[in-house]
Amino acid sequence: MTHSTPPYPAHSPYPAVDSNGQSDELEQLRYENDKLKKINAVLMRRVEMGWGNHSHAYQSFEDAALLADKVKERTYKLQQTLHRLEESNLQLEHARHEAEKNRLTADQDRQRLTDAIESISESFVLFDAKRKMVLVNNRCREFWNRFNIPFQLGVTTFQQITAASLPLVDHSCKVQKKVSAYPSSITQTIFKLKDGTWIQMSERRTAEDGLVVVYTDITNIKQTEELRYQTAMAEQAQLLKSTLENMTEAVALINENNELQTWNQQFVEFAELGNTDIHRGIKYDALLADTPLRAVFEMSQLDQRDDDGYCESEITLDNGIVLLYKSHLIPSGGMLNTLTDITDRSHHQRALQESEQRIRLITDAMPALISYVNKDMCYEFVNREFEKWFHRSRSEIISHHLQQVLGQEEFNNLYIYIERAMLGQSVNFEVEHTLENGSQRISNKTFIPHFDQEQNIVGFFALEQDVTEQRRTAKALKHAYDYMEQRVNQRTKKISEINAQLRKEIEDRQLAQISLLEAKREADRANESKSKFLAATSHDLLQPMNSARLFVSALAEQSLKPEAQKLTQSLSYSLENLESLITALVDISKLEAGLIEPVMDDFPAEELLGNLENEFRPQAESKGLHFRFKNTSRTIHTDGYLLARILRNLLSNAIRYTNEGAILLGTRRRPEGLEIQVCDTGIGIPANKLSEIFQEFNRVDPKQRRHDQGLGLGLAIVDKLSTVMKHRIHVDSIEGKGSRFSVIIPYGKSRLSSDMPAPRIIEDRFNSHLEGANLLIIDNDEAICQGMETLLGSWGINVTSVQTLEALAKPGWLESIDVDVVVADYHLDNNDTGFDALAMVKPVLGDDIPVIMITANYTNALRQEVRAQGYSLLNKPVKPHKMKLALSNLMSQRERPSD
Repeated sequence: MTHSTPPYPAHSPYPAVDSNGQSDELEQLRYENDKLKKINAVLMRRVEMGWGNHSHAYQSFEDAALLADKVKERTYKLQQTLHRLEESNLQLEHARHEAEKNRLTADQDRQRLTDAIESISESFVLFDAKRKMVLVNNRCREFWNRFNIPFQLGVTTFQQITAASLPLVDHSCKVQKKVSAYPSSITQTIFKLKDGTWIQMSERRTAEDGLVVVYTDITNIKQTEELRYQTAMAEQAQLLKSTLENMTEAVALINENNELQTWNQQFVEFAELGNTDIHRGIKYDALLADTPLRAVFEMSQLDQRDDDGYCESEITLDNGIVLLYKSHLIPSGGMLNTLTDITDRSHHQRALQESEQRIRLITDAMPALISYVNKDMCYEFVNREFEKWFHRSRSEIISHHLQQVLGQEEFNNLYIYIERAMLGQSVNFEVEHTLENGSQRISNKTFIPHFDQEQNIVGFFALEQDVTEQRRTAKALKHAYDYMEQRVNQRTKKISEINAQLRKEIEDRQLAQISLLEAKREADRANESKSKFLAATSHDLLQPMNSARLFVSALAEQSLKPEAQKLTQSLSYSLENLESLITALVDISKLEAGLIEPVMDDFPAEELLGNLENEFRPQAESKGLHFRFKNTSRTIHTDGYLLARILRNLLSNAIRYTNEGAILLGTRRRPEGLEIQVCDTGIGIPANKLSEIFQEFNRVDPKQRRHDQGLGLGLAIVDKLSTVMKHRIHVDSIEGKGSRFSVIIPYGKSRLSSDMPAPRIIEDRFNSHLEGANLLIIDNDEAICQGMETLLGSWGINVTSVQTLEALAKPGWLESIDVDVVVADYHLDNNDTGFDALAMVKPVLGDDIPVIMITANYTNALRQEVRAQGYSLLNKPVKPHKMKLALSNLMSQRERPSD
């Protein structure tokens, strides 16, 4: 509260007072006392002058009497004023005593601060908001004095001392700079001095916008890192050398000057060189000139490389050894040559070629058509009879597809048999051909599958024989027999066929009914099993995840070393990834099981979009992205909870796959409804992948996203949720430039302002309303209670926890504690729920006590029940910032006076 200063005249002899109420009253009394004295003196002077200069004595006497009464009255008031003045003087003296005591305490605190900074091993400097030097320890003084760097407290600025220190820095070494944004902004700069000393300069802003700078000598750490790096490089070199020596191939590395750099023992043996004849830097052509490998060098001089700088060829040495020569160009210049002994393989290939020649002589002499087809349905072998049948040369058949050789119609007729042969079945059948001259021929075909050593199908053999004459004779005989028996058996055959067909239909229907009943029972059992699995996953699996997140968040609130902070952040990131994976799997399973039903309602989109902006703006800005937001006042008809899930998944994807640029959450009014858009300037999606991104376990180019631990379920959940609510999702994307996801929501009926629920005002996200708050936690998991006590205790909250309803029902226990907010878990032991616990709490604490219900149950029924009770709802695993935001909001509403 600010006190106004009394309107003293400009000539008042008393000094101006401060805002202290007692000092103001004292000065006011003094002023009134002086004023009364002056009035008294003037009145006395007038009385004396009147009696001496006028003849109206009686009138003067009356005036003197009246004046005496007034003086008496004024004197009485003056005495009261003096009495109050004495009391004010006593109070002023007490205030001066307290001020002196506070000054002594401040001097002691300043001395303790000076002793503290003098006791640390680092150099310490404190600058004020104008970056002028305020405090410095002796270690820093010695350093600056040793290098003749002038400084003066209260005068020298941070820029001046930095400029004076620049000549000491070794600018040939790269300066390393890192900014830490959590828990406080600390800038760390590492540089090297010209005398070889490594310095780490840590800068941190104070609450008063000052600057604390700490200089740490890290020379020993740098030397240790350098030694470790050299050791690792030596170990890698030794490992590479051992790898080369144990390779069966000969390896030679030649630089851009045609000089030998690296080789192995196998290369020395192929070249028949001694260890003294070869050394690093020798010319490659001179080394191989008089060795069996001179043909290798001649081959390397030929320009037979492909576009990637690779070439491969076989070389036969004078001693009969066959080598496979491979050469790769190195981007930095030079090449890497490898030599592999393939003598045995070459002999086997030659033997196979000779065997193929013998087989071809045999098959060409056979009258049947013989061919071999590989797994790609291309011919690899045909005999001479096959060439005569199709009037084509062998070169026109080998490596050609069956469809090209046989024709489309005949290939379609044979495809069913080819498919069976490719499945591992031996098939035999007859087919009728129409030759080019119009004659009909009948062939007996046999397809035999070919298996490799692992019993995989690699092709099939085809054997064809002309059986036209045999089949014509058999057909004529059968026709005669059928003609003789036709009239006798025609009626009987038809009746038998009809009866058999009826019996078969009856049997098929009975089997179908049995199968349907069994399938229904299996489906019911599977649905029941899936429901139990979802319930167990939602609670039993997310329960320990919730306690782990609480403990990690509580650990992050502590003051830890930088290494411990990095580990804590990594652990928190891993738990977030695990939480997102589990939540996504549970959501996709519930959607497939049909356990999620939307609750459609009319509500303004402004609050929903505003909450999303508050949630995701810090995430985008922490990644260096600009978050743009455009809100709307229109009313929409949808399920607000499920729509928030859709938009959260789209915003999370936009931030995850955008490295620079901006994120936009905006709206557009369309005739059919409100279009909510999420746009980004990220990596984009290829046009041929747009139809695949909404499938489960599908991510675009996952090799470039190894850091992302997701399963590719986010957009699948978006697609299924939009289908459940009958909302249309549209996506546009340009690869390399960004993406735009939009969902159109039908308009709802606007409500009167009196019918609208008052919007929740989030006044504070931090600890301003949480300090000293009293919190009652009801949860059957002791680990979660401990995690809550640790985390919330670090925010300044007084936490009381209870695990059972029996403990809650102890006589006088609830009356003995102060409670501002109740946090209750929905699932308790012995089939009890959080509502049962709250039924015991409210008669003691009052019906208006704020309540937060925590649960792993995502059903709409529970959500509606919690909303009907007027409670806040948080789903497990609980994120600390959401818990802090909910508690701060409830406490701010509890502290806000009612209208």
